[in-house]
Amino acid sequence: MMRNLSLLLLSALLLGRQSDLDAPPSGDGTPGGGPAHQAILVSIDALSESILRRTLPREVAPTLHRIFQDGACAEYAISHYPSVTAAAHATLWTGAYGNVTGVTTNTVPLLPRSQHTILESHRGFSYEALRAEALWITAGREGVSVAGHHVTQAPGLPGYLPLDSVRTPRDVAARREAGEILALPHVRVMNGYNRSYGTHRVVTAASASLHKPQDWRGLDGLSLDPAPRAFAWHAGPDSIFGLLVGSNGTFDRAILSRNKDAATGVEAWATPPEDAPIRGRPLARHFSDPLRLEVEGDILHLWFRLFHVEPDGEDFVLYHPSIDAVELNRPDLAEAYHAQVQGWFGNGAHNLYRRGGFGPTLWQGGDGTAESRYLETAELLTRQFNRGSAWLWETGEPRLLLDYFPLGDDIDHTLLGFLEPARPGYDPELAGALARVRERVWELVDLRVGFLESLVIPTGGALFVSGDHGMRPSWRIFRPNRALEEAGLLVRGADGAVDLSRTVAYSNGYFVMLNRTAWRGGIVESHDEARVVERVRAALMDARDSQGVPVVTGTYVPEDFPELGMGGPTGGDVYWSLAPFTRPSWELTGPVLGEAAVDAGHGFLPTEPDMFTVFCAVATTLAPRRIGPVHLTAVAPTVAEWVGVSAPGDAVGESVLGRLRSPD
Repeated sequence: MMRNLSLLLLSALLLGRQSDLDAPPSGDGTPGGGPAHQAILVSIDALSESILRRTLPREVAPTLHRIFQDGACAEYAISHYPSVTAAAHATLWTGAYGNVTGVTTNTVPLLPRSQHTILESHRGFSYEALRAEALWITAGREGVSVAGHHVTQAPGLPGYLPLDSVRTPRDVAARREAGEILALPHVRVMNGYNRSYGTHRVVTAASASLHKPQDWRGLDGLSLDPAPRAFAWHAGPDSIFGLLVGSNGTFDRAILSRNKDAATGVEAWATPPEDAPIRGRPLARHFSDPLRLEVEGDILHLWFRLFHVEPDGEDFVLYHPSIDAVELNRPDLAEAYHAQVQGWFGNGAHNLYRRGGFGPTLWQGGDGTAESRYLETAELLTRQFNRGSAWLWETGEPRLLLDYFPLGDDIDHTLLGFLEPARPGYDPELAGALARVRERVWELVDLRVGFLESLVIPTGGALFVSGDHGMRPSWRIFRPNRALEEAGLLVRGADGAVDLSRTVAYSNGYFVMLNRTAWRGGIVESHDEARVVERVRAALMDARDSQGVPVVTGTYVPEDFPELGMGGPTGGDVYWSLAPFTRPSWELTGPVLGEAAVDAGHGFLPTEPDMFTVFCAVATTLAPRRIGPVHLTAVAPTVAEWVGVSAPGDAVGESVLGRLRSPD
């Protein structure tokens, strides 16, 4: 690649900062002396090869089908236990499971234990929860240009929270070094999932009353036939002002502004939902230009889609995505990122769609309009993710780009359960219609993977494709806390809350924790732990459905599966596996087993086939090949070896690059 003067200056600065960290430059080879190459590692949320092959024709996902056929692939990859997004991604970036990373679920018990109860938690997606070295820290230390694009546990200083009182010298040193590395110019890490100012929204005349324009400027040149109609609403902490305008007596667009100035606002034109094939055209082409917002020091952007306006202006349907702040490890990167990418948001509007925000869904008797509107939000998400990846790749010229995409998880949570023939009330016609909607979303996922491949393969580099978990349909709900309560292991007070002075075990919905004396308010002494564990296992196994069939098919303690990293300071003492079509919940009320809305999810035992994810590599120097199963702990060491850096310092997995290059 050609490097301009600014990049040469950056390199000179890098060499100067490198000596401050007392780490040797990586040169052109791996720590073992082999060649170094560029790489992109992308995690496709909820990517399962078996589910994809079974449900998506090759013409829908040609890139992914080709990668599975012609790439160097593991038979499957075994996720974290529980197989949830935050914990599995911490494993992807560090090469270690939750008993090392500290990230055991999407919401993690809060450390230090002496200061917090087992009921207190914080976000496992946060960098505060991380207690292990991520690949961007390793690469930065060794002088390798690295970028992270909306990766979990980023972009700030990892917490290395103390287990019981204060951080150990090792944790203090690791945290200090991470801060120094995150300040280096060759390290670019961003994440927009840490802070949000507002959710996806559909604005209508009912939610933002129409009135005559007052104090609007810039109206010169606008048609007064029909007379413009104004409306306003709160988008997060800000107010957005809208103006319906048209011509020849008919309303046809909206002008959106922060300051009631039509001349500086953006226009959203009323057009029917997109119905053209996805490939071969611009994505999200009917959205407005972005409206720039600045809130509490954050640069934000909003796009608008006017799906419908009545000719007389009496009603309209205007959508905007969630308002998510993008954090970067260095403030100097923010303006350049936003100028090029013009904003970002974290997920498609699947929850708004599921609630009927775009109109009745197909399973609610709709005619497909809601689905068509939702699909355009998925297009916008794909476009903005691709823009961000391209910006990082082209401006930072990283040897390693770590990336992410959530769209498959979004749609499979929403629709995959409806496609399961075993579901009570299964409707083949409805399933077929929803399958076609799902196919269009996964086609966008496929386009995303193909776009990343087009960035890295021409450089002689490799695209590594992985994921975090599979998916399982469900329509029954298991409440382990109710089972513990019925066994006398959990006690609630008069207010319905858990009474920790009388409770010996509690579940966060994914595992059971003992209320040890190591935790604030804990009552289980060390000599009594084994007895309480056996009581917990018995209480879980006693759960039955109406036919007397066990709900829990097995219970496990950390020593049963040491290779899965169960337990640890923020992990559980007892885990379980569940009967088919059943998902767990932490809820304290309701029956132990009950009916639930149709859904699909994860978090189950990762050695069960529907929880398997993938690990594949594509490069011009890699031949089609299949190796045996791998753990997700192998991903970071393998990618590290390819790009020429050491495995992350806390990794417990080992590289399988040699096996991907040569037959077993």
